[in-house]
Amino acid sequence: VRNPQPQRVIVMLDPGHGGADPGAVGIGGLQEKSVVMAVSQHVATILQQQGGMVQMTRRGDQTVDLQPRVDMAEAANATVFVSIHANAVAGQRPEVNGLETYYYSEAGLQLANILHRRVMGTVAMQDRGVKQARFFVLRRTSMPAALIEIGFVTGSADAPKLRNPTWQGQMGQAIATGILD
Repeated sequence: VRNPQPQRVIVMLDPGHGGADPGAVGIGGLQEKSVVMAVSQHVATILQQQGGMVQMTRRGDQTVDLQPRVDMAEAANATVFVSIHANAVAGQRPEVNGLETYYYSEAGLQLANILHRRVMGTVAMQDRGVKQARFFVLRRTSMPAALIEIGFVTGSADAPKLRNPTWQGQMGQAIATGILD
């Protein structure tokens, strides 16, 4: 019996940190958790406008541990898992700026490359490359997964962009387009 329903693409968006965990805190008290939530909401809206099904590991400023994020993606039978973060560097090093995209598995590598290329082709920022990492949410998810660090909250070039709602929208658009690609 053929399934008449086309396979629905389900995107699990994972805005990093939240609630009790602000994530990285940068220049002027800029908090990773609020920046990545704003960008994730842009991504979700754009994907939904394109007819995609989007689920998020958090919808507001709540604390969500790593295992529940993985569990949500698995329970949703997500097609892809995209975790959105902002970077920081210890010590006074405002010269460190740029985009980094991480993957763990071979399947994640393709997703990471496409996302990274799309963002770099859209948003003017330093390119810090695509890298393999053993992040929990990348290791434990069974679907292609990538974690994108959209800039450094501690970076003199990145922090003002990360704080800017217009830029957040551009980054959200670039990530959404990458996922659609």
